[in-house]
Amino acid sequence: MIVTVRDPDILSNLDPQILTSYLQAQGWHQETQVDTKESVWIKTTDSGEEFDITLPLNPSIRSYALRMAEILAILETVEVRSQLDILSDLITKISNTSIQGMVIRVAERNHPSNVSIIGFVVGKPRQINLSLSESEYNQARTAYHQRLPVICTGDLIKENDAFVLKKITSFALYNTLTEQAAV
Repeated sequence: MIVTVRDPDILSNLDPQILTSYLQAQGWHQETQVDTKESVWIKTTDSGEEFDITLPLNPSIRSYALRMAEILAILETVEVRSQLDILSDLITKISNTSIQGMVIRVAERNHPSNVSIIGFVVGKPRQINLSLSESEYNQARTAYHQRLPVICTGDLIKENDAFVLKKITSFALYNTLTEQAAV
């Protein structure tokens, strides 16, 4: 199954600096750069086929999400990997997102990241660390001991190759029968 990423919120949050580092790590070579507007990257595959990517360097331009979608399509062809796999390597922040998952670790209440869950980030199961209030922490303990799913909303940020949910606006047990947060 081929999946094309079209969500403008996700595409708009891709960091050009992260993409630059990714391209360098994947063997792309910067050919030119136009001020702080864009850079052009070239890669020749083992079969001799040449590809180029024009990377916008300013996320505030109107066509940024569209250009990111085009870049993902090119990377999918060159790397023979799905766009979701590539995107999961590039994601650094998703604002105000809801994640369903299972609590896999409950640390001491005063620990900076006192709870960890397994939730899906761009189609892949990932560990996500959270710092919860006392009442949310108690719900997480219940979920952990009774193996109940949870749902939480906040800003998902990748820090040092680990995901952290910050600015948490909600955390609740997830009722699988009604598919909504249990109150």
